[in-house]
Amino acid sequence: MAEDLKTKTAKGIGWGFADNVLGLGITAVANVVLARILSPSDFGIIGMTAIFMTLSTSLVDSGFTDALTRKKDAVKSDFDTVFYFNLTVSCLLYAVLFLCAPFIAGFFGKEILVPIVRILGLSLIINAFGIVQKIILVRRIDFKTQAWISLASSVAASVAAVVAAFYGLGVWCLVILQVAKFAVNTVLLWSVSKWHPGLCFSRKSFKDMFSFGGRLLITSIISILWSEMYSIIIGKMYSSSVLGQYSRADKVKNMVTSNVSSVMKKVSYPVLASIQDKGDRQVNVYRKVLKTTVLISFTAVFGVWAVAGPFILTVFGDQWLPAVGYLRIMCFSGLFLPLMMCSANIINADGRSDITLFLEILKAVMGLIPVIFGIMFSVEALLWSMVGVSFLLFIVHAACVSKVIRYSVGRQLRDILPSLCISVVMALIVNAMNMLDMPLWLLLILQICAGALVVIPAYEFVYKSAEYSDIKSELLSLINKIRGK
Repeated sequence: MAEDLKTKTAKGIGWGFADNVLGLGITAVANVVLARILSPSDFGIIGMTAIFMTLSTSLVDSGFTDALTRKKDAVKSDFDTVFYFNLTVSCLLYAVLFLCAPFIAGFFGKEILVPIVRILGLSLIINAFGIVQKIILVRRIDFKTQAWISLASSVAASVAAVVAAFYGLGVWCLVILQVAKFAVNTVLLWSVSKWHPGLCFSRKSFKDMFSFGGRLLITSIISILWSEMYSIIIGKMYSSSVLGQYSRADKVKNMVTSNVSSVMKKVSYPVLASIQDKGDRQVNVYRKVLKTTVLISFTAVFGVWAVAGPFILTVFGDQWLPAVGYLRIMCFSGLFLPLMMCSANIINADGRSDITLFLEILKAVMGLIPVIFGIMFSVEALLWSMVGVSFLLFIVHAACVSKVIRYSVGRQLRDILPSLCISVVMALIVNAMNMLDMPLWLLLILQICAGALVVIPAYEFVYKSAEYSDIKSELLSLINKIRGK
């Protein structure tokens, strides 16, 4: 059983990253094209809608995804109940967004937000149709199917958005990108799923899952308000162009932090939730998840920090120069996001959604500090204060983990330290190369190669990490499959 779980976890991580990397690659290509056609202001306008769409999506889920994922004895009525509840909530929320669109547009002073919000809101209903089918795949730890569906959705949506851009549709290209991806994803989930909703809504099932998921819903709402309120402040206090620059930096940062976090959450949560032994085995599995996460995320985040300038200017163009400074600061705050996602996973898997709620409330309170700095001083001041808040929150998360399982804060920090040291050394070497006088595209290539030449030998010969060996084995296995061996 242990070996089977280990195999599923390794394959899940492999396919999870394949999903994110391939999907990210397709979306990134589309964004590069769009960033060179559209203006920072266009991206800023879409950024103004982010909090409303993200918050609405969270309300549709209502924490039931995690609740249904961890429910070991789930029956058909449970799945039916979640489906109809999600669909009902999505329709109600769309009605609210539709009616509130003029007020949102008035707040930001952008009349075009009225039709944009109303069309983007349709994605809530579209997404609600596929949530349960996705939960079923997660419960099976079937990330291969999810990866192919996600890839196909990204390709279809990206092609549609780029074609629209060449026809001069402006900001509507970004609307098409989002709505089309949800639509294709839902259609494909229905086509591969053997489950279809019956005419059943169980009050008992709803009550059981809401007792767990309700706290997670509140947690999710607080988390979204915390992460998205900075876009509101920047969009209101400054301009859509500044918000566009901030959003571009945030998206580049999220290519690493959010994707690593989402993969590890998708893979580790069902694995951690399935472990009945709450002793050493649980600790060992979580340690492996944490060490794998920091190995990948620290390397990538510090790498992005070092190559921020050449990357932004080469890929997106000179009009995005202000995003470089934003990105370099945001890398330090984003460093802790995957770690906090790991801690939230083990806490939720242990059934302690009360602790998760406490952490989110604390995060919301502390999140007011950057808001104050942003209003009083500058965007840069807001971002630097986010770094300090993120570090303090990580320490609190680690302390909470130590109360849930036998894994002390000191032991957690010791497990993190090797990857941190290797990543910092790599980043300093790569950053020093920015002084070289050469074309930016060539410099970027040389920096990536230099980073690899530092990191790989360090893990291969100096710090012989079992997690590195597992990642390498999975990558080699995937490459061999692609080559047909």
